[in-house]
Amino acid sequence: MDRRRFIGWMGAATAASLASCGGGGGSSAGPAPSPAPPPATGLDWTGLSNGLDGKLILPGNPLYAQAAAVANKRYEAVQPQAVARCASPDDVKEVLAFVRSNQLAVTPRCGGHSFGGYSTGTGVVLDVTPMNAIQVNGNGTCTIGAGARLADVYDQLTAQGVSIPTGTCPTVGISGITMGGGISFMDRKYGLTCDNLVSARMVTADGRLLDVSETQEPDLFWALRGGGGGNFGVVTSFTFKTHAAQDLTEFSAGYAFSDLHKVLDTWQTWQQGLPDEIWSFLVFSFYASNQPPSATLYGVSLLDEAALLPYWNAFKTATGVTPAFTSTGRKSYRDVMLAGCGSRTVSQCHMVGLTPDGNMTPYYFASTSDYFNQPLPSQGIDTLLTSMDNARTAGITGQVLLDVMGGALGRVAKDATAFWHRDALFSAEYYMDAPPNAPATWHHDLRTAMKPWSSGGAYVNYIDPLITDWQAAYYGSNYAKLVQVKAAYDPNELFKFAQGIPSK
Repeated sequence: MDRRRFIGWMGAATAASLASCGGGGGSSAGPAPSPAPPPATGLDWTGLSNGLDGKLILPGNPLYAQAAAVANKRYEAVQPQAVARCASPDDVKEVLAFVRSNQLAVTPRCGGHSFGGYSTGTGVVLDVTPMNAIQVNGNGTCTIGAGARLADVYDQLTAQGVSIPTGTCPTVGISGITMGGGISFMDRKYGLTCDNLVSARMVTADGRLLDVSETQEPDLFWALRGGGGGNFGVVTSFTFKTHAAQDLTEFSAGYAFSDLHKVLDTWQTWQQGLPDEIWSFLVFSFYASNQPPSATLYGVSLLDEAALLPYWNAFKTATGVTPAFTSTGRKSYRDVMLAGCGSRTVSQCHMVGLTPDGNMTPYYFASTSDYFNQPLPSQGIDTLLTSMDNARTAGITGQVLLDVMGGALGRVAKDATAFWHRDALFSAEYYMDAPPNAPATWHHDLRTAMKPWSSGGAYVNYIDPLITDWQAAYYGSNYAKLVQVKAAYDPNELFKFAQGIPSK
């Protein structure tokens, strides 16, 4: 499910839209994308196609529009010369050799969810979707093909009683979320997605297939855990530690605008005393100009309901306000993690064209992020609430999502992996619906307004083209080492985009 319109599993209206994961919630109509360019002449596209086990999809092919589509429709006008759906590491090698010899740009892609549009390009999109096998290995690990979507990951792993800590948007691909860090409901207990990575297989810019782990290519392994996707090579599979997929306790409460200052102030201090088994996020929503923002606190816990209730009741008492609703209950791990599919089957819970009956669709949106290492003072809370209230009166619709951090993910050293933001108390995502041909800056303006209290960091998986100091924001002091790794594995910068790691 798209966290930015996160409701279904708490019993609220499942008709709520799923924003960048697709699923409705507003018109996705807009201007048609620019006509696809004809395939570049003078290139042996037929030879490339014949050399692949997967499919090479060129403009003019009936599958092209679906193959070229990305999750954020703001970037649908970017039309690649070709989409190569690679079915094996050998296919990846073949495509990389082709783009090198023809001096074409190449864009690796899994789920196509880059918030900044960096999962598409005007050269060749190297799509790893066909490499999507999921296998439980029996030794406390699983191996997941780089093209797998989270809907399939949860469906297939939980069927065998295990899972990994990863995101809640079912159409997101395992590759991007892993390489950017991977926040999840379980990260306080088990760490980020990247913290559970045991090894990976990757094809380098010069066509070598490498096994990457703590003992093999250790610097590259370090970079793949938080250094962001599309920077160092094309990963073809990941091996992760698995954890038991046990039943979970859900809890939630809704609050009116007049109570939000107290609720946020209470939440940010309450969470500091929680055991690792409890995770929550506070979601502020504004969807109508004539209705003030509201908020819902959502949470999940590995504790049973009896063990959770003392913590949950303490929060509700500490706010000193009466919520509009409250809810607690037990659900299976699978049902919680696949709630973003709503009433869809797992097969339907894919972007149109990826499965025979996939019916998730792209959406227009813009988003950015923040980290906060200390509780917000009263002025900071007021700034946040005022910005949202002003936005809705201006006709902007969107959300602010605050995720609790800490626990296991915070006990990893900041330089142990490329993921820098280990000491954050909570993270923030500022999300807005962004119709075509309309300004889309509110989210970034709010990030600027919150700078007096934020760490200055940002989450690379919510990559934002408007962040100018992105090197420090995403990577902090780890940036210098990432450049060194880039120089070692992609010195000529075959993999290159506006906020990509350079080789020097």
